[in-house]
Amino acid sequence: MKLILMFVLVAAMVVLFFSGFFVGMLKERYGKNLLILVPVCIALVMFNIIWALTELAKSARWQ
Repeated sequence: MKLILMFVLVAAMVVLFFSGFFVGMLKERYGKNLLILVPVCIALVMFNIIWALTELAKSARWQ
């Protein structure tokens, strides 16, 4: 179970990284635009998933 938890955590961090990269590309190409809100929302969701997974990992049930 711990291996699955670590895999999902790594996947969430990769998505978070590429979402930030996508925000940088959008800012460089188009300037400030409402399209930037899409990867920012994805990044917030993935950050919450990472936080929830780390809290789950503290539980004895996931050890």
